[in-house]
Amino acid sequence: MLHSQIKIKIGFILLLTLFLCPRSSFSQNETCGEFLKLIEKTYNFKPSKLTSEQKTAKSAEMDAVWEKVKAEKDSLLPCLRAAIRSNETDNFFKFDASNLLISLDQSDEAKKLLIDAYAKVDLADVHLGYWMPYISLLGFEGFDTSAAGENWLKFPDPEYYLPQHGGLPVNKEIGALILYGSMDEKIATPALVRIISQENHPGREIAVLLLMQQATPESFKVLKNISPKNLSESARRKLGDRLERPEVILPREGPPKITREQYLEAFRQLVGGKPQTFLKLTAEIPDGEKDAAAVLKPEDIPLVRKARRYFAAIANPHSAEWYKSFTDILMSLANKYEDQEKKEQLNQEKVENQPTYNY
Repeated sequence: MLHSQIKIKIGFILLLTLFLCPRSSFSQNETCGEFLKLIEKTYNFKPSKLTSEQKTAKSAEMDAVWEKVKAEKDSLLPCLRAAIRSNETDNFFKFDASNLLISLDQSDEAKKLLIDAYAKVDLADVHLGYWMPYISLLGFEGFDTSAAGENWLKFPDPEYYLPQHGGLPVNKEIGALILYGSMDEKIATPALVRIISQENHPGREIAVLLLMQQATPESFKVLKNISPKNLSESARRKLGDRLERPEVILPREGPPKITREQYLEAFRQLVGGKPQTFLKLTAEIPDGEKDAAAVLKPEDIPLVRKARRYFAAIANPHSAEWYKSFTDILMSLANKYEDQEKKEQLNQEKVENQPTYNY
């Protein structure tokens, strides 16, 4: 009798649960089901394989998906996220859908989904001038975008042009610097080391060249132990020069034209997305790096590195030039304070080795 009552109660609870709770779930599943059908109908194609007419038609279909999600954001965003996570066969869909998601959701979760999609998409299917700035900005924000960097390095001869920069290309080397240079060095260095450890990796030599430009204690340690195997003669020569004859900036003699306080304030504004003060300084004092080498201190190095990452993240052909300018400053600071430490150590040893006299 007791068992029968328990069964009746359990059955009643199950019926009540099915009747009351899942109505929204059923509705959600139905909505997502219809949305997934729309996705299947719209996507599952490679843009690089379509004719111009087919691309135009598909673009209109994708626009319809975007407009539908924007119009029904509350109900369809969860469906969109789930579709991006679960779809492991259509990487172009993941790419396009992650762009749609990030336009409506700026959460870290959405940004990580976008990084994953950008790392997996066939770069032949996307506009590289659109792909690059998104991922470099996320690198500057502090995300690990190294998987997208791998995608770039493994793609044969990636290159794009920006109309505002004329005939200057962003080629494979500059693009790699943008991607790994925009990341925090604590993230970028291990990622580059993983590439270097693979002797047949297509991006190995570029990874070595990028480590040469990082100018951090960690990167120098790695460079000293790199096997020259599979490196070109040019890369071997550059590696030797970096280790044995590093390029440094001679500090300005006499009073500086730019003070430390001016530099620090300009750098703070720069990393906050306001480059005007820094650009004004560089325009007024074209050789201002001599002042930077003279007035900046070791405790300023993290801010200088972050300013350097800002210019990598702007993702244009001039990123490499700006990055090198900051690298030269960092090399000069490292050299200057290394010399000071050696002098202080020698002076200390002289004091300790002086003979003592008893009177």
